[in-house]
Amino acid sequence: MKVTITAWLTKHSRLTPEEVVNATGEQLVDAVSFTNLDMASNGYTKIGTATIEFDLIDRNTMIDNKIVSLRAELQTVKADAQVKVQKLEDQLNSLLAIEVSK
Repeated sequence: MKVTITAWLTKHSRLTPEEVVNATGEQLVDAVSFTNLDMASNGYTKIGTATIEFDLIDRNTMIDNKIVSLRAELQTVKADAQVKVQKLEDQLNSLLAIEVSK
């Protein structure tokens, strides 16, 4: 499958226009973000377009990959929630300790 997509330098990129023009394709792939969203309002600089060719993996592998991603996200959410729960419990216990010491 082939698609044409816009190439952007991120707002944090330190590449000058001369460096972009003189860079190899491999160097640019590592330094450029590719999306068809308009990123100019986010501080990105449009530098051109790219034609990308890729092969889609099979449907079952896509589903397996999505399951892995969702499980990883679930673990992150659980860990974040546990940190918040612990913080709230600590605050509650501190307040309860104050009440008991009166």
